[in-house]
Amino acid sequence: MAILGRTKFLEKLTALKDDNLTLFLLDVDDFKLVNFSYGYRMGDVVISAVAKKVCSVVSRYFSSYIIGRVGSNSFAVLVQGLDPVLGFRRIEEIYNKHFERLNFKIGRDFFSLTTSCGVAFYTKDKGNICDLFKQAEEALYSAKRRGKNCIVFIDNESNNFDKIQEIRFKLVEAIEKRTIVPYFQPIVSLRTGRIYGYEVLARVFHGEEVLKGDYVIDIASTFNLIPEIDKIIFEKAAVYLNRGYKLFFNLSMKYFFKELSNIWRVVKDKNLNSSNIVIEITESQKVMGMNVAQSIFQIFRDMNAKIAIDDFGSGYSSYSYLKKFPADILKIDGEFVKGAKKDIRDLTIMKSIVEVARPFRLRVLAEFIEDEEDYTLMREIGVGLGQGWFIGKPQPEPYDVKIDI
Repeated sequence: MAILGRTKFLEKLTALKDDNLTLFLLDVDDFKLVNFSYGYRMGDVVISAVAKKVCSVVSRYFSSYIIGRVGSNSFAVLVQGLDPVLGFRRIEEIYNKHFERLNFKIGRDFFSLTTSCGVAFYTKDKGNICDLFKQAEEALYSAKRRGKNCIVFIDNESNNFDKIQEIRFKLVEAIEKRTIVPYFQPIVSLRTGRIYGYEVLARVFHGEEVLKGDYVIDIASTFNLIPEIDKIIFEKAAVYLNRGYKLFFNLSMKYFFKELSNIWRVVKDKNLNSSNIVIEITESQKVMGMNVAQSIFQIFRDMNAKIAIDDFGSGYSSYSYLKKFPADILKIDGEFVKGAKKDIRDLTIMKSIVEVARPFRLRVLAEFIEDEEDYTLMREIGVGLGQGWFIGKPQPEPYDVKIDI
């Protein structure tokens, strides 16, 4: 993506209508010393190297963004759609890893540069987009006043750090009091309309408040609370395994081995029927080597548990995934299901997944079935299993449904 000049960047910024915007300004500290010591020509070469670094890093972490060069040694990056509650932590991690110190070797010369960073957030209901750049500049100036080589945040809501700590405290308290409750969403055979199993979902209660939203999951992950939450959910839901209920559990690959040991202990201690366990592994979560992943799949095979590949179709090598991993069920990425009624491309992709699954003897499951039309369409193209609000909403106990269409 091309780097815009200051004027063009500001025009783009003020024209945006997004609900959530994050702007960070990155300034190379004491860059005048480079120009003074090596000359302006070498200074331009170094700044070009910095620009390439900025583009490379930003494109790696974000999908929707605008980059501008807003000063002789300053860059602006506008990220669209980033939740402001977690945006500061994401930007801080990126800054610490990639921008706190920049090292370049150009010809025979080695440059080790530091940067200062100012960050501001905008949300549609709070704040003025025209003030966003000014706020980011104020944050940058504050970083300079603090001695440079640091990052400072300004937001238009309040202190995001305090919000995150508040949610973290509530999560920890919910874990200690075990006020984390499994909810069960029914999965049915689309052919018969009868129950096949249930996806187990977590509901975190803090008093009368229910903590929900992707940002809660992200905060739990940031502070390594996911294994404890999943452990409580599995222990509470597991009582239904010996009653003949097939239960789907979504495990985090980040904490996989800890999660696995928790499951294995509960299964052994309570003598549970592990053949009713279905472990969902998200295809887009390819955070491990192939050999490790194959070993993990074999562990579940040895437990006699079933394996479902979640969000199938969202990854970059779906069919290769099928070849390497002995799954039992494919859960089609919900975006295809939602688009199938209106977009022939989504429908075609879904049909191809069904055809590919057939020789592998894999069941195909469609989520996000929201109405009768979705249900009928999925059944007609050969999808075997389905879930969604049309079939049944998550409830605190497994319940029976019968779809007659």
